[in-house]
Amino acid sequence: MVMQSARQVLDDYRMIQEGDHVLVAVSGGIDSIVLLHVLHTLSSEQSFSVSVGHIDHGLRGEASELDSRFVQNVAAATGLPFLRKILTPADLAAHKSHGREGAARNARLDALKTLANEVGATRIALGHSLDDHAETILYHLIRGAGPTGLRGIPPVRLPFIRPLIRVSRANIHAYAVAHSLAWREDATNADVTFARNRIRQHVLPELRLINPRITETLTRNADLLTDLDEATGFLVREKLLQVMLTRNEEPFSLSRDKLAKLPSPVLRLVLREGIRHVRGNLDGISLAHIDAVRDLVTSSKGHGELFLPDIRIRRQSSVLEMLSEPVDSPDSWSLPVDLGETQLPDGDKILSLKIESIVDVDLDSIRANPWIEAADADAISFPLHVRTRRPGDRFVPLGLEQSMKLKDFLINESAPYYDRDRIPLLSDRQGIIWVAGMRLSDTVKLTDQTQRVLVMRMKGVR
Repeated sequence: MVMQSARQVLDDYRMIQEGDHVLVAVSGGIDSIVLLHVLHTLSSEQSFSVSVGHIDHGLRGEASELDSRFVQNVAAATGLPFLRKILTPADLAAHKSHGREGAARNARLDALKTLANEVGATRIALGHSLDDHAETILYHLIRGAGPTGLRGIPPVRLPFIRPLIRVSRANIHAYAVAHSLAWREDATNADVTFARNRIRQHVLPELRLINPRITETLTRNADLLTDLDEATGFLVREKLLQVMLTRNEEPFSLSRDKLAKLPSPVLRLVLREGIRHVRGNLDGISLAHIDAVRDLVTSSKGHGELFLPDIRIRRQSSVLEMLSEPVDSPDSWSLPVDLGETQLPDGDKILSLKIESIVDVDLDSIRANPWIEAADADAISFPLHVRTRRPGDRFVPLGLEQSMKLKDFLINESAPYYDRDRIPLLSDRQGIIWVAGMRLSDTVKLTDQTQRVLVMRMKGVR
């Protein structure tokens, strides 16, 4: 049954062509061992070549090393090339925004791509089964995914292919026993701190008491959602074409007026497709992000800007622009500053500080530019620091006599939500004296007695 199913899936999805080189991802677990056995058997029948790729997460000490030796021995016994890559903390840190499980998964996929390039493989085979497919659907459902997420695991997303996606875990086990295959058990599979393990060990068994064929039911629903999602996507792409002002130019521009006339559900889908068009994918984009862009479109304000993962979206009057940029909010930072120029950690921003006599300062020019500000130098408690915001920050905005929460100030000033953690704050020993680009503190304002002026200028802003 396993071999028949694999042949059918390979044929249905045209996963492997004659002459392809397939890197089989082998962890040493039963699924990957059966996958290797099946593809090695079919390779001569369908004229493709096979190599073995193993990713060592380096997280299980001696057990990880034993896994690697085991897989290497399996490859040697079958006469197949063996490639191994050990993941480093830096590899995992590159994907930290996707959580512990997501970071490990994405780092592993990147490592497999690296190995495939080394050996010239055109396909990377993964050992996901029918049960993995059902577990992923439930995992996405619990996390609040929409129709695309509820499609589960795609059989093909090149270069990755999943020949066992229609085979149950029980049949995989029966195949391994029938062919006297050896495999290693991963102790982390019993660790219920991982969400997928909890679903596997607790949620699905309970659901099987209600519906013994819950796995098949979930995957059948996923197939229906796949058809619905693809049909909806076709119609939405047609609608996107109607609101485009530019197609492949940067920035990618859409007509705000046409967008605003769309029903809200359609507007969400069109904006989502626009973001996909610019980024190439929707990884890290949530419904909250889409709704924030929708609010930007429908706002009565003529201008606005949002920073989403790897994309900047701005509204300029009747035009909505999308720019592909690595603009994730930076980690918090703080650094001391002195007179002169200081390069900030965030992008190309430079903070310039200069003390001048009040008679030499062009106050009219300063008031006309939000990125230049003037403070009474003798009212400041030096030394100065520039930093990003922290929980509990308070600020005395110019014109008020008492402090308020910085969070409330930013909300009142309609600072873009995704930009608030990026705003440079210039502080002295007493607190924040300038929310750059927005407001001076009333505690350091110019008065009739001011003699020396600290001129603060933020350069490199757009």
